[in-house]
Amino acid sequence: MNDAGVFSTRGVSLRVVAIVDDAPTHTLLTRIVEATGDTLEVARDLAEGLALVAQAPPNLIMIDVAMGDNAGLALVHHVQALIPGVLVYALVRKDRLELSSQALSLGSAGLLLQPLSGDEVLLTLSDVRTRLAERAQRTELEQARRAADRVLSLISRIGELASFQNRRSAALGLVRLIVELSPATGAAAYILSGERSRQLMRAGVAGELVEGPSFCEEMELLTYAAEAKLTVVRLSVGAVQQGFLVVAGSAIEEPALWDLFVSQATTALALIGEREQSHRGAMKDPHSSAYTFAYFVDVAGREIDKAVRHSRRFALATVSLAPSSDGAGQSSIELADRLLGAVRDTDIVARIDETEFYLLLPETGGIGAHSCRRRITEQLAVADDGQSILMGLATFPHDGRDLSQLLRVAKYRAEASARSVAHRRDLWRMPMGELLDAILWEMREDAASIDTPRAIELPVRDVLAVAGTAVQEATRAGSTWLLASQRSGLGIGSAVRAALSRDRDSPRIENVDLSAVEGCRDLEVLELVTQHGAYTLLGRITGDIMRAVHSADPLFADLVADRLGAALGTRFVY
Repeated sequence: MNDAGVFSTRGVSLRVVAIVDDAPTHTLLTRIVEATGDTLEVARDLAEGLALVAQAPPNLIMIDVAMGDNAGLALVHHVQALIPGVLVYALVRKDRLELSSQALSLGSAGLLLQPLSGDEVLLTLSDVRTRLAERAQRTELEQARRAADRVLSLISRIGELASFQNRRSAALGLVRLIVELSPATGAAAYILSGERSRQLMRAGVAGELVEGPSFCEEMELLTYAAEAKLTVVRLSVGAVQQGFLVVAGSAIEEPALWDLFVSQATTALALIGEREQSHRGAMKDPHSSAYTFAYFVDVAGREIDKAVRHSRRFALATVSLAPSSDGAGQSSIELADRLLGAVRDTDIVARIDETEFYLLLPETGGIGAHSCRRRITEQLAVADDGQSILMGLATFPHDGRDLSQLLRVAKYRAEASARSVAHRRDLWRMPMGELLDAILWEMREDAASIDTPRAIELPVRDVLAVAGTAVQEATRAGSTWLLASQRSGLGIGSAVRAALSRDRDSPRIENVDLSAVEGCRDLEVLELVTQHGAYTLLGRITGDIMRAVHSADPLFADLVADRLGAALGTRFVY
């Protein structure tokens, strides 16, 4: 529509189908229609006309309603059923004017008397062009109205964010609103992980979205979004920045209104952040006995400063419950109670959302952190609800020197642990003598998984060389807990003794004799828990060949230590 309120028909080209068997009419229509720059296709019988119409929907159909003993009259209604909204004009001879009213009652948009005149055809084409322009304009305005309504609905519900306790839960509510009220098929919110950090933390995901990083820098987020073909929206107002939205599909339909929505969402997140900061005195989460995320960030910042000044270590962890197969499982309150019962009094447990907690372990190195992880997973394990404990550790300064880096590593390890073979509950009830065969069978079923233990079948001396190298690397990194099977002759025990003879600092060693344990007499076991991880080697020697599995999965180390302790009637403590 132009400034005068008149619909513009410039650039509107028509495809016209004429179903008429009169040669002079053919000639006239061809000359007039082609002169206007439109396209004309002529059918000389009704069947050919139907084929042309079905081939590609035209803008205008002209039908001689008297064709085929008035069968053309029925075609007026039929083509409109085939192509809803198509404009049909009836061609009526002067001696058959009684057909005019019938054609109009069947939905004809207009009438043309035969023989046709050039002016009548031009006026008809102009009328159709105007109708189509009006229809397109109405459609465009209706789409704009619906888009505006959606964004206005988003804006009107921004106030819901005020009820959330922290920025993380508010960000989750924000992306759920976007997926609910816009055409977007998925959305994720990344917010700044701390007051003094530029690292971004994934705070909420809704809808269908390619899984992105849990913690990242801005450039990493932009790279991920570009590879996944997602739209990135900066949550900022002036100098105030809260993070980014990542959107799948189209949510930005009305740019001006969308900008208003983004501004209000940013402001809401900033206000919640200010409220978090002002309420740091209220350290406890209102729904559980755990601390708030804001308090956790505050304490972790002080712990990092202290560790830097005094060259100390500490660890942190992320703890969450994977959903059970039937959707049931422990509640957030139950998880908090179990977690608080498993940690030390000096540890800081913070509730992040319904199924996730962060844990700060002051004055704790890698081995102490692994011991804590094992204690927590045992405390939180529920035998019959199908849930798995997902826990990831990170230690300062090895895994990072600021909070966001440490959380990023811990979160990554927790997510990787979801695929651990140790989540197979039947393995925890299996006798030690059957464990190796069960793991090898597990690898046959899922050989493509990178998280399953790796199978090796090598000469004994080669495998023992691997074991000796693992011991040397572990002790070089600092304090080490070592468990090794001992027997006379060539075996894991001899490889460990040879490796330790070249080291000045001896690790904590648990030597085990399996020769009297049923089903374990030929087992060879090496387990290492270090500052930076865990390593397990489990195998059998047959002649000069050892068939074994080895893994750097800490959960697999827990599994082997648990089953081995059960076989020997003891408990191994890292």
